[in-house]
Amino acid sequence: MILWLYSASLHVYRFILVIVSPFHPKARKWIGGRRNWEANLGEKIISNKWIWFHCASLGEFEQGRPLIEAIRSDFPDYKLLLTFYSPSGFDIRKNYSGADCVSYLPLDSPKNARNFLTIVQPRLAIFVKYDLWIHFLNACFARKIPTLLISAHMRPGSSFLTGPLKSIYQSLFPKFKAIFTQNKETAHLLRDFAPQATVIESADTRFDRVSQTVKTFQPIPQIEKFTQGKNCLIGGSTWPRGEALLFYLFDRFVASDKFRMILAPHEIHPPRIKQWIEKYPELSLAFSEIETLSPTHRILWIDNIGMLSRIYAYGTMAYIGGAWDKGLHNTLEAIVYGIPVFFGPQYEKYPEAFELIERGIGFAVKNEAEALVLLQKFWDSPELQKNIRRKCTSYVAEKSGATTQIMNWITAQNLLENATKI
Repeated sequence: MILWLYSASLHVYRFILVIVSPFHPKARKWIGGRRNWEANLGEKIISNKWIWFHCASLGEFEQGRPLIEAIRSDFPDYKLLLTFYSPSGFDIRKNYSGADCVSYLPLDSPKNARNFLTIVQPRLAIFVKYDLWIHFLNACFARKIPTLLISAHMRPGSSFLTGPLKSIYQSLFPKFKAIFTQNKETAHLLRDFAPQATVIESADTRFDRVSQTVKTFQPIPQIEKFTQGKNCLIGGSTWPRGEALLFYLFDRFVASDKFRMILAPHEIHPPRIKQWIEKYPELSLAFSEIETLSPTHRILWIDNIGMLSRIYAYGTMAYIGGAWDKGLHNTLEAIVYGIPVFFGPQYEKYPEAFELIERGIGFAVKNEAEALVLLQKFWDSPELQKNIRRKCTSYVAEKSGATTQIMNWITAQNLLENATKI
């Protein structure tokens, strides 16, 4: 009965998306991207040696990316299929060169799952973090496809552990070949919840990803020219609430020529950017117009996607968006460059936020006044900035290595024994 209700709710969800799609861009993409999925996928699957990675959206992709690229490097005989649930993840990474095929995941139903696996016939299936669809998992297990869950993260109140589908997931978790967790808390929860499951305490593969971005860092000459080596506050993945806070801070430093600010919104919304630029017309500039940069410009808006992880290299301090009414965005992309981060007060679901605060390299603020005190503390203290850099480096080094651990386990288990390993 519970499984029937689960299936029915998904079909109702799809029906609602169809109804609202003419008026809602994301719903329209969700529906349109899955239209004729069997024919479209069948045209691309021309080999019988595929590894399937599934991610909910962009954040989960960044967690899975180090493992995707490690498998691509070590096992070149295999083709890689990458699926997304969210249009935002698919739109940004649909041309990702690390995968041989990028696709939407069809709606979770027994028929779709059977047809999907019949087309792809994956030798290995890897789910990232938490986007666990029951019919797809059941179909994988029924076909004895080795299936992994990596970077798993759950809290005591997780719907997997306490929701109406609890008993179903309790029976599914032991069927994974292995579950690699982000931290020991998740490992303990899963071992208590499903004692027969193979749970391996690991770390968040995002640490491997951000470490890789530093090693392959490519300078951005336009940003160098804008910052001129001066103190720069970076606003990463911002929303309106955070932008208001950042401009409150800017107004307190507006008289100082040493202050620069770069904002990279989570969603590029030209009218909102235009409004802010018109409020500070002599000081503001969009990156798309960077050729008009002049010495008077002290606020730079990043109106494209894909640069933020490198822009943090030019910051003195970073504000990370979310944590007011939306989820906290990626703090690690900034930390890896040795700069402190601050964010809003709603970070309970993000274990790295607690760790950053505990180590004195991340800070939660409740309002603009607290943010101003924090900024003033760090802004003109080279010694404090140096100490922060040392702490950040130590933290990232301590947390890295999950990708190597997972790859070693896959090799030891001979999950890809038919591949030519380099």
